[in-house]
Amino acid sequence: MTRHFAILGFVLCAPAAALAQIDTGIIEKHKAALEKQTTDPDQKREGGTQPRDWDYQLPEGVRTRQVTFYVDGGTALYGKLFLPKGFTTTGKLPAVVVGHGINALSIGIEKFAARFAERGLVAMAIDYQSYGFSSSGSDDIRLLEPDTTTDANAVTEKEMRILLKRTNLNNAHEVADFRAAISFLQGEPGVDPDKIGIWGSSNGGSVVIVVAAVDARVKAVVSQVATPRPAPRAPVQMGANLLQDAIKRVREGQGAEVDGGFSFRSKVDQWSTQRNRDVRPGQTLDQIRPTTAVLFLPAEKDELTQGAAGAIEAAKFLSGRGVPSQAIVFPALTHFQAYSNAGFEIGSNLAADWFLKYLNAGSTKVAADAPFLGQGSTGPGPGPAIQSSPQMPPGVTAREVVFFSEGIKAYAKVFLPSGFSSTSNAAAVVVAPGVGQTVRTIEPAAAALAQRGLVAMAIDYRGWGKSGAFIYLSEPVRWDDRLRFSQHTAKVTLRRRRIVPDAQVIDIRNALTFLQGEPGVDATRLGMLGMGLAGAHVVSVAANDARIKAGAAMQPWQDGQGVERRSFAPSAAQQAVMVRLARRGSPPTTDAAGAALNADESKLAFAEYQPFRLVDQIPRDTAMLYLDRADAGAAADFLAKALMPK
Repeated sequence: MTRHFAILGFVLCAPAAALAQIDTGIIEKHKAALEKQTTDPDQKREGGTQPRDWDYQLPEGVRTRQVTFYVDGGTALYGKLFLPKGFTTTGKLPAVVVGHGINALSIGIEKFAARFAERGLVAMAIDYQSYGFSSSGSDDIRLLEPDTTTDANAVTEKEMRILLKRTNLNNAHEVADFRAAISFLQGEPGVDPDKIGIWGSSNGGSVVIVVAAVDARVKAVVSQVATPRPAPRAPVQMGANLLQDAIKRVREGQGAEVDGGFSFRSKVDQWSTQRNRDVRPGQTLDQIRPTTAVLFLPAEKDELTQGAAGAIEAAKFLSGRGVPSQAIVFPALTHFQAYSNAGFEIGSNLAADWFLKYLNAGSTKVAADAPFLGQGSTGPGPGPAIQSSPQMPPGVTAREVVFFSEGIKAYAKVFLPSGFSSTSNAAAVVVAPGVGQTVRTIEPAAAALAQRGLVAMAIDYRGWGKSGAFIYLSEPVRWDDRLRFSQHTAKVTLRRRRIVPDAQVIDIRNALTFLQGEPGVDATRLGMLGMGLAGAHVVSVAANDARIKAGAAMQPWQDGQGVERRSFAPSAAQQAVMVRLARRGSPPTTDAAGAALNADESKLAFAEYQPFRLVDQIPRDTAMLYLDRADAGAAADFLAKALMPK
C-alpha cells in the first residue's frame, strides 16, 4: 500500500518577519526517501540512534582540528572544529556550535558539523562536561582525603586522591558549556565573532533555546526535535517522589541512579530530573531578542515530545514578538529518525540554510547592556556585619554540620530553639552570608531566629570559610564513561574565594534540602534570610524554588529592578574577557597576597546577575520583607510570624 505524505513545512511569522524565512522544497525533493524511512523496518529507531547513524564521509576540502576550551573557571571541555574548504585564518566566516542530546556524545552528531562545514560554515561539535572527552566539572570531582585549604590561599595545586564522576546530566551546565564554546569561537582566527549560531537536538534542542534567551551573542538558533512550548513563569516545585533522594544527596554526597537511556547506555543521577527543571526554555522565550533568529525542526510522530505542536506554538510566539522564527515539521518521522537517512539530509540542509541566511545577513551587532545598577562595575561590597546580641540566647543550642552542595562538602552551623527535639515539627530558615563573609558573620542572625522558635542554618558557601574548595583537574586524566565512578591520584587545582552568585544560590537551595531531612523540622515551612548580595539571593531563591514560604532581605543588592527581561548583551570589553576565560589553558594564579586574580570572572557574573528582574515570579502567598537596614531582630520577627502556626 502506498502511503501519502503531506508536506508539513509550517511558515509562521509576524508581518515584520515575513521575508525572514527559508524554503521548504527539500522536503518534497526527499519525499520518496521519507516514505521509505517511515515504512522500512530496517530504518526504525525506537530505542535511539545506532552507530551506523553516526557514520559520515568527511566532505572534500573540509579539515578538522580537536581543541580544548574552558568553562566555570577551569573545567576543560572538548571540541572538534570542522573548517570549510578554503578556510583561512585571515578571513571572517560565520560559525556554529553543535551540541548533542540527552546522555549522548559529540561523535553522534559530528555529521551535522561536517555538513555545515561543507556548506561554508565553521562548525564545532562539543562534548558537555562529564561526557566524552570533556573533563568532569568541579561538581563531579570528589576528594577522597580532607580538603585542608583555607581562605588564606585562593588557589592551591596539589596531588590528591579523587573520585571522578561521569555522565552528570545537568542542563544548567550544558547552557554554560554552549556559552563557553561561543566565547572560544569568538577568539578563533578566521571566525567572525559577531556571527555565531548554535544547533542542538533533542534535549540539546531545549538547551539552545535557553542559551539564546540568556546570551545575545547568539544570532541564529536551530532547535531539532524539541518542543519548548511557551509557559508562564513560576518557581520550580520539588517532586514529592524526589525529595528523599535529594536529602540523601546533600547528606551523603550521592543519590540514586537511573538509566540514561537511548543511544548511549549509561547511568545518570535520578536527581537530574529535578535539577533540569531549573532550565525552562518555555518560560524564557520572551527573553530572546529580535536580533536572534530561531528555527524549530520538530518531528510529526515524535514519541518523546508528543509531536510538533509545542515547537509550532513556540515559533508563533516568537514571531509575534518580532523574532524571526519558523517551524518546519519532519513529515511522519519519529524522534530518532531525524538523525539519519532522509531525516538527516532534510534537517542538516534546512539548518545550514537557516544559518547561512541569518549569519550572513549583514551587521547584527547588539548594543551592550547599560552598566548594572547601584554598585559601579565591580558588584556589591561586603556591607556591614549583621547586628544582634553577641550572647547565645537562653536555651538556644548550636551544632556544626556538613552537607554536600553539588558534590563539595559545605560547612554550616545549625541553631536550635529552646526545647527543640526530633518531634518538634519546627519551621526552619537558611541564613546566607554576604560578599566575603562566613558563618561567623551571620551567627547573631541565626541565633535571633532560634530565640524566636525557628531552626536556623547559617552556611558557608563553597570556597569560603570552612567549606570545601572548587575542584578542577590540573592534568589530563583518562576515563571511560561506562564506569560512572573511578578513583585516581591526580594533580588538582583547588579554588577558593570565588564570588559566583549562581553557585551561591545552589548552595542555599542544597541547605534547604538538608533542613528538609532534619528530624524535628517541618519540611513544608522553610524560609531564608540574607543581607546585601545574600539579600538579592533571597529574591532569586524565592522566585525559583517553590519550597520557600517566606524571605527577609536586608539592604538587598537590587540589580535588575525595573529592567526588561532579555538576553545579556556584553560589551566589547566583556566579550574579550569571556574569550580569554574560555581559551586559557593554565590554572588561575594568585597575587603576592595570595588573593585570586578572578576579578574579571566576578565582574562578568555580577553583570548578568539581576535577581530583582524576578520579583514578579515570586508567588503571591510567599511572605517577603525588604529592609533598608541591617536589623536581624526585625527580620527574625517577620520570619517567625510568617512561618510559625497562627
